[in-house]
Amino acid sequence: MDLIAACRVLVTLAERGSVTGAAASLRIAQSVASRRIVALERRLGGPLLERTARSAVLTPFARDLLPSARRLVRLADELELDAERARLRPVTIAVPPGCTTRDLAVADAAARAAGVRLSFVAGPPSGRADLLAAGDVRLAVSSVPASEGLWRAELGAAGRRATEHELRIGSLLSSRAGRIGDGDAGARLHIGPEDDVPHVRDVLQRAGFAAGVLPGQLPVDGSVTAALASVLAEGDLLLCTELEAHDLGLHWRRFEGLDLARGFSLTGHSEHDVAAVLAAVGDDLAAALGAPSGVAIPAEGQAGRE
Repeated sequence: MDLIAACRVLVTLAERGSVTGAAASLRIAQSVASRRIVALERRLGGPLLERTARSAVLTPFARDLLPSARRLVRLADELELDAERARLRPVTIAVPPGCTTRDLAVADAAARAAGVRLSFVAGPPSGRADLLAAGDVRLAVSSVPASEGLWRAELGAAGRRATEHELRIGSLLSSRAGRIGDGDAGARLHIGPEDDVPHVRDVLQRAGFAAGVLPGQLPVDGSVTAALASVLAEGDLLLCTELEAHDLGLHWRRFEGLDLARGFSLTGHSEHDVAAVLAAVGDDLAAALGAPSGVAIPAEGQAGRE
Protein backbone atom coordinates (compact mmCIF):
# COMPACT_ATOMS: atom_id res chain seq x y z
CA MET A 1 0.00 0.00 0.00
CA ASP A 2 0.97 3.65 -0.46
CA LEU A 3 1.32 4.76 3.17
CA ILE A 4 1.64 8.45 2.35
CA ALA A 5 -1.38 8.46 0.04
CA ALA A 6 -3.46 6.67 2.68
CA CYS A 7 -2.37 9.07 5.42
CA ARG A 8 -3.23 11.96 3.11
CA VAL A 9 -6.79 10.62 2.86
CA LEU A 10 -6.99 10.28 6.65
CA VAL A 11 -5.75 13.84 7.24
CA THR A 12 -8.06 15.31 4.61
CA LEU A 13 -10.99 13.30 5.97
CA ALA A 14 -10.41 14.79 9.41
CA GLU A 15 -10.51 18.26 7.82
CA ARG A 16 -13.52 17.66 5.54
CA GLY A 17 -15.59 15.48 7.85
CA SER A 18 -16.44 12.75 5.35
CA VAL A 19 -14.93 10.30 2.88
CA THR A 20 -16.85 12.02 0.09
CA GLY A 21 -15.42 15.41 1.01
CA ALA A 22 -11.89 14.01 1.31
CA ALA A 23 -12.14 12.32 -2.09
CA ALA A 24 -13.39 15.50 -3.71
CA SER A 25 -10.62 17.57 -2.14
CA LEU A 26 -7.94 15.10 -3.29
CA ARG A 27 -9.57 14.69 -6.72
CA ILE A 28 -9.84 10.95 -6.48
CA ALA A 29 -12.85 8.60 -6.63
CA GLN A 30 -14.70 7.98 -3.38
CA SER A 31 -14.11 4.26 -3.80
CA VAL A 32 -10.36 4.88 -4.01
CA ALA A 33 -10.42 6.95 -0.82
CA SER A 34 -12.38 4.21 0.97
CA ARG A 35 -9.96 1.49 -0.16
CA ARG A 36 -7.01 3.53 1.10
CA ILE A 37 -8.60 3.92 4.53
CA VAL A 38 -9.31 0.18 4.70
CA ALA A 39 -5.72 -0.62 3.68
CA LEU A 40 -4.42 1.81 6.32
CA GLU A 41 -6.57 0.12 8.98
CA ARG A 42 -5.04 -3.22 8.08
CA ARG A 43 -1.53 -1.75 8.09
CA LEU A 44 -1.89 -0.02 11.46
CA GLY A 45 -3.96 -2.76 13.12
CA GLY A 46 -7.03 -0.84 14.25
CA PRO A 47 -10.25 0.83 13.03
CA LEU A 48 -9.94 4.43 11.85
CA LEU A 49 -13.58 5.28 11.17
CA GLU A 50 -16.86 4.74 12.92
CA ARG A 51 -19.17 4.41 9.96
CA THR A 52 -22.85 5.27 10.07
CA ALA A 53 -25.42 5.65 7.33
CA ARG A 54 -24.78 9.39 7.11
CA SER A 55 -21.20 10.01 8.19
CA ALA A 56 -17.80 8.63 9.05
CA VAL A 57 -16.26 9.78 12.32
CA LEU A 58 -12.65 9.26 13.36
CA THR A 59 -12.20 6.67 16.08
CA PRO A 60 -10.10 7.48 19.18
CA PHE A 61 -7.41 5.26 17.64
CA ALA A 62 -7.41 7.43 14.49
CA ARG A 63 -7.33 10.65 16.48
CA ASP A 64 -4.27 9.43 18.36
CA LEU A 65 -2.51 8.73 15.05
CA LEU A 66 -3.60 11.93 13.34
CA PRO A 67 -0.64 14.13 14.47
CA SER A 68 1.86 11.59 13.11
CA ALA A 69 -0.11 11.26 9.88
CA ARG A 70 -0.05 15.05 9.47
CA ARG A 71 3.73 15.14 9.99
CA LEU A 72 4.24 12.37 7.45
CA VAL A 73 2.13 14.15 4.85
CA ARG A 74 3.87 17.47 5.53
CA LEU A 75 7.31 15.85 5.19
CA ALA A 76 6.26 14.20 1.94
CA ASP A 77 5.12 17.56 0.57
CA GLU A 78 8.41 19.16 1.63
CA LEU A 79 10.34 16.34 -0.03
CA GLU A 80 8.52 16.87 -3.31
CA LEU A 81 9.17 20.61 -3.09
CA ASP A 82 12.86 20.03 -2.41
CA ALA A 83 13.01 17.64 -5.36
CA GLU A 84 11.50 20.28 -7.62
CA ARG A 85 14.02 22.85 -6.43
CA ALA A 86 16.86 20.38 -7.01
CA ARG A 87 15.65 19.73 -10.56
CA LEU A 88 15.63 23.47 -11.25
CA ARG A 89 19.09 24.04 -9.75
CA PRO A 90 21.59 24.49 -12.60
CA VAL A 91 24.44 22.11 -13.23
CA THR A 92 27.58 24.20 -12.74
CA ILE A 93 30.39 23.54 -15.23
CA ALA A 94 33.94 24.90 -15.14
CA VAL A 95 34.96 25.80 -18.69
CA PRO A 96 37.99 27.35 -20.41
CA PRO A 97 38.02 31.17 -20.48
CA GLY A 98 38.24 31.09 -24.28
CA CYS A 99 34.64 29.88 -24.62
CA THR A 100 32.60 32.83 -25.85
CA THR A 101 29.48 34.10 -24.11
CA ARG A 102 27.38 33.35 -27.17
CA ASP A 103 28.63 29.77 -27.52
CA LEU A 104 27.90 29.08 -23.87
CA ALA A 105 24.48 30.72 -24.16
CA VAL A 106 23.69 28.46 -27.12
CA ALA A 107 24.68 25.44 -25.03
CA ASP A 108 22.54 26.63 -22.11
CA ALA A 109 19.54 27.20 -24.39
CA ALA A 110 19.89 23.71 -25.88
CA ALA A 111 20.16 22.23 -22.39
CA ARG A 112 16.97 23.97 -21.26
CA ALA A 113 15.14 22.44 -24.19
CA ALA A 114 16.27 19.06 -22.85
CA GLY A 115 15.15 19.89 -19.31
CA VAL A 116 18.63 20.70 -17.96
CA ARG A 117 19.85 24.07 -16.72
CA LEU A 118 23.52 24.98 -16.89
CA SER A 119 25.71 27.57 -15.22
CA PHE A 120 29.28 28.20 -16.37
CA VAL A 121 32.40 29.24 -14.44
CA ALA A 122 35.51 30.12 -16.45
CA GLY A 123 39.02 29.23 -15.36
CA PRO A 124 42.37 27.83 -16.51
CA PRO A 125 43.00 24.05 -16.43
CA SER A 126 44.34 23.96 -12.86
CA GLY A 127 41.61 26.30 -11.67
CA ARG A 128 38.89 24.10 -13.16
CA ALA A 129 40.35 21.04 -11.46
CA ASP A 130 40.45 22.89 -8.12
CA LEU A 131 36.82 24.01 -8.46
CA LEU A 132 35.72 20.44 -9.10
CA ALA A 133 37.80 19.01 -6.24
CA ALA A 134 36.39 21.61 -3.83
CA GLY A 135 32.82 20.88 -4.88
CA ASP A 136 32.29 24.44 -6.13
CA VAL A 137 31.16 23.06 -9.49
CA ARG A 138 29.48 19.78 -10.39
CA LEU A 139 31.34 19.27 -13.66
CA ALA A 140 34.53 20.50 -15.28
CA VAL A 141 35.90 20.54 -18.80
CA SER A 142 39.26 18.97 -18.00
CA SER A 143 42.43 19.41 -20.03
CA VAL A 144 43.86 16.03 -21.09
CA PRO A 145 46.15 14.74 -23.85
CA ALA A 146 44.32 14.95 -27.16
CA SER A 147 44.50 11.18 -27.64
CA GLU A 148 42.63 10.64 -24.37
CA GLY A 149 39.91 13.28 -24.64
CA LEU A 150 36.30 13.34 -25.71
CA TRP A 151 37.07 16.40 -27.81
CA ARG A 152 40.14 17.48 -29.77
CA ALA A 153 40.80 21.11 -30.71
CA GLU A 154 43.62 21.67 -33.20
CA LEU A 155 46.17 24.32 -32.24
CA GLY A 156 47.96 26.68 -34.58
CA ALA A 157 49.55 30.12 -34.58
CA ALA A 158 47.63 33.38 -34.89
CA GLY A 159 49.03 36.78 -35.83
CA ARG A 160 48.13 40.17 -37.26
CA ARG A 161 48.88 39.26 -40.85
CA ALA A 162 47.06 36.79 -43.09
CA THR A 163 49.14 34.17 -44.87
CA GLU A 164 48.48 30.96 -46.74
CA HIS A 165 51.67 29.33 -45.47
CA GLU A 166 51.78 26.93 -42.56
CA LEU A 167 54.16 27.90 -39.77
CA ARG A 168 57.44 26.11 -39.30
CA ILE A 169 58.70 26.43 -35.74
CA GLY A 170 62.16 27.03 -37.14
CA SER A 171 60.96 30.16 -38.92
CA LEU A 172 61.04 31.94 -35.56
CA LEU A 173 64.84 31.88 -35.87
CA SER A 174 64.92 34.25 -38.83
CA SER A 175 62.99 36.85 -36.84
CA ARG A 176 65.05 36.57 -33.69
CA ALA A 177 67.34 39.48 -34.53
CA GLY A 178 66.31 42.74 -36.15
CA ARG A 179 62.93 41.53 -37.36
CA ILE A 180 60.61 43.81 -39.26
CA GLY A 181 57.34 44.72 -37.55
CA ASP A 182 54.31 42.71 -38.69
CA GLY A 183 56.59 40.15 -40.29
CA ASP A 184 55.41 36.78 -41.54
CA ALA A 185 56.38 35.23 -38.23
CA GLY A 186 57.10 37.15 -35.07
CA ALA A 187 60.16 36.38 -33.01
CA ARG A 188 58.03 34.78 -30.29
CA LEU A 189 55.14 32.35 -30.14
CA HIS A 190 53.17 33.01 -26.94
CA ILE A 191 51.61 30.22 -24.88
CA GLY A 192 48.49 31.22 -22.95
CA PRO A 193 47.19 29.82 -19.66
CA GLU A 194 44.97 27.22 -21.36
CA ASP A 195 47.99 25.63 -23.01
CA ASP A 196 50.29 25.83 -20.00
CA VAL A 197 49.92 22.08 -19.49
CA PRO A 198 52.58 19.41 -20.09
CA HIS A 199 50.84 17.69 -23.00
CA VAL A 200 50.80 20.97 -24.97
CA ARG A 201 53.55 23.20 -23.58
CA ASP A 202 56.22 20.52 -23.36
CA VAL A 203 55.50 19.16 -26.84
CA LEU A 204 55.82 22.63 -28.34
CA GLN A 205 58.98 23.44 -26.41
CA ARG A 206 60.60 20.15 -27.43
CA ALA A 207 59.80 20.92 -31.07
CA GLY A 208 61.27 24.39 -30.62
CA PHE A 209 64.44 23.01 -29.02
CA ALA A 210 64.87 20.56 -31.90
CA ALA A 211 64.59 23.47 -34.36
CA GLY A 212 67.07 25.61 -32.43
CA VAL A 213 64.50 28.07 -31.11
CA LEU A 214 65.49 29.76 -27.85
CA PRO A 215 63.32 29.09 -24.77
CA GLY A 216 62.53 32.81 -24.53
CA GLN A 217 60.90 32.66 -27.95
CA LEU A 218 58.19 30.39 -26.54
CA PRO A 219 57.08 32.40 -23.49
CA VAL A 220 54.23 31.36 -21.24
CA ASP A 221 51.96 34.33 -20.51
CA GLY A 222 49.79 34.71 -17.44
CA SER A 223 46.81 35.88 -19.47
CA VAL A 224 45.55 35.89 -23.04
CA THR A 225 45.27 39.68 -22.76
CA ALA A 226 49.01 40.02 -22.18
CA ALA A 227 49.79 37.62 -25.02
CA LEU A 228 47.43 39.42 -27.38
CA ALA A 229 49.04 42.76 -26.52
CA SER A 230 52.41 41.37 -27.63
CA VAL A 231 50.86 40.12 -30.86
CA LEU A 232 49.29 43.49 -31.62
CA ALA A 233 52.22 45.65 -30.50
CA GLU A 234 55.19 43.57 -31.63
CA GLY A 235 53.93 41.28 -34.35
CA ASP A 236 54.38 38.12 -32.28
CA LEU A 237 52.24 35.02 -32.61
CA LEU A 238 49.75 33.38 -30.27
CA LEU A 239 49.20 29.65 -29.79
CA CYS A 240 45.45 29.12 -30.05
CA THR A 241 42.61 27.40 -31.88
CA GLU A 242 41.13 28.73 -35.10
CA LEU A 243 37.96 29.70 -33.24
CA GLU A 244 39.92 31.74 -30.69
CA ALA A 245 41.88 33.48 -33.45
CA HIS A 246 38.64 34.49 -35.13
CA ASP A 247 37.21 35.83 -31.86
CA LEU A 248 40.40 37.83 -31.23
CA GLY A 249 40.47 39.28 -34.74
CA LEU A 250 43.67 37.45 -35.67
CA HIS A 251 44.72 35.38 -38.66
CA TRP A 252 45.27 31.68 -37.91
CA ARG A 253 47.38 29.02 -39.59
CA ARG A 254 48.43 25.46 -38.92
CA PHE A 255 51.88 24.24 -38.00
CA GLU A 256 54.01 22.55 -40.56
CA GLY A 257 55.22 19.14 -39.41
CA LEU A 258 53.78 19.51 -35.90
CA ASP A 259 50.48 17.98 -34.80
CA LEU A 260 49.47 19.94 -31.72
CA ALA A 261 46.01 19.91 -30.17
CA ARG A 262 44.12 20.40 -26.94
CA GLY A 263 42.24 17.48 -25.50
CA PHE A 264 39.15 17.92 -23.35
CA SER A 265 37.03 15.60 -21.24
CA LEU A 266 33.94 16.31 -19.18
CA THR A 267 34.52 15.07 -15.63
CA GLY A 268 32.53 15.19 -12.43
CA HIS A 269 31.59 13.38 -9.26
CA SER A 270 28.35 12.08 -10.80
CA GLU A 271 28.27 9.87 -13.87
CA HIS A 272 24.60 10.81 -14.23
CA ASP A 273 25.46 14.53 -14.51
CA VAL A 274 28.17 13.84 -17.08
CA ALA A 275 25.96 11.60 -19.21
CA ALA A 276 22.97 13.96 -19.01
CA VAL A 277 24.97 17.03 -20.05
CA LEU A 278 26.75 15.21 -22.88
CA ALA A 279 23.48 13.82 -24.19
CA ALA A 280 21.85 17.26 -24.08
CA VAL A 281 24.64 19.56 -25.27
CA GLY A 282 27.69 17.48 -26.21
CA ASP A 283 27.88 18.99 -29.70
CA ASP A 284 27.32 22.52 -28.39
CA LEU A 285 30.12 22.18 -25.86
CA ALA A 286 32.38 20.84 -28.60
CA ALA A 287 31.62 23.92 -30.70
CA ALA A 288 32.36 26.23 -27.76
CA LEU A 289 35.73 24.52 -27.33
CA GLY A 290 36.60 24.85 -31.01
CA ALA A 291 36.50 21.08 -31.44
CA PRO A 292 34.68 18.93 -34.02
CA SER A 293 31.16 18.04 -32.91
CA GLY A 294 29.53 14.65 -32.74
CA VAL A 295 30.38 13.48 -29.21
CA ALA A 296 27.29 12.52 -27.25
CA ILE A 297 28.23 9.56 -25.06
CA PRO A 298 31.43 9.42 -22.98
CA ALA A 299 33.86 6.57 -23.37
CA GLU A 300 33.87 4.07 -20.51
CA GLY A 301 35.84 5.38 -17.57
CA GLN A 302 35.84 9.01 -18.73
CA ALA A 303 32.54 9.96 -17.10
CA GLY A 304 33.51 9.04 -13.58
CA ARG A 305 35.02 10.92 -10.72
CA GLU A 306 38.13 12.85 -11.51
